[in-house]
Amino acid sequence: MKSRIFTLLAALVLGLAGIAAVLVYVSGAESRALEGKKAVGVLVAKERIPAGTTGEQVRARGLAELVRMPAETVPADALSTVDAALDRLALTAGLQPRQLLLRGMFAQPQQTTGGLTIPEGKMAIAVEMTAAADVAGYVRPDTQVTVFDTFNVLKGRDGVPSGDRLAESPETNRATRVLLPRVQVLAVGPRRALPAGGAEAAEAEQEQQQERTLLVTVAVNQDEAERLVHAAQTGTLYLGLLTDTSDVAPGPGVDNHSLFR
Repeated sequence: MKSRIFTLLAALVLGLAGIAAVLVYVSGAESRALEGKKAVGVLVAKERIPAGTTGEQVRARGLAELVRMPAETVPADALSTVDAALDRLALTAGLQPRQLLLRGMFAQPQQTTGGLTIPEGKMAIAVEMTAAADVAGYVRPDTQVTVFDTFNVLKGRDGVPSGDRLAESPETNRATRVLLPRVQVLAVGPRRALPAGGAEAAEAEQEQQQERTLLVTVAVNQDEAERLVHAAQTGTLYLGLLTDTSDVAPGPGVDNHSLFR
């Protein structure tokens, strides 16, 4: 009888030990599965924050809030606080609501000339284009765009503009290429030049011009400005709206002959 009780007790002890071992293993497996997925606190914009806003203003106005995100999904330079080191630095581009605040977004404040904020080391250039070229009105200040140029090809020189402002002829070959892969838009507005003639004619013509054309002001360096000004005189400009992950690079483009290859 005693031996049977001892056997039952031994079996019970072994069973409990087995259960404990399984629980320990499962607990360890869960810990291993959670490794690298711990939540961290990061700042996101509570509302739209315009370019030029300083770190001090972000903190003082409560423009950002702390949220929890999986650590493995958070960029290395994501901010959890806006400390004093960022007080005199400013956002180089506007932030949309719920967008992460990154350390690389802050730089020395931009220069303001005549009420227009211009990035450090850049100049502002305004070019005229058709209303259809601004991505249905979604090209706005602080957005990033690609500038395309459509031009007449110089006869016998593939990809080289002829400089004759899209002249029409049966033998004309046109091409479209990326002129500037990525530039920042500073301002967008209607063309307001008044034509010669009476007041009524001028008003009617101005309304038509405002419907057909826009002035888009972008921030560029000297080389980009020279290319943009020249293209505006010899071709037709078109814009492509970009995201941070858009992949655009200069290339041979397309012309009448290669369009459907």
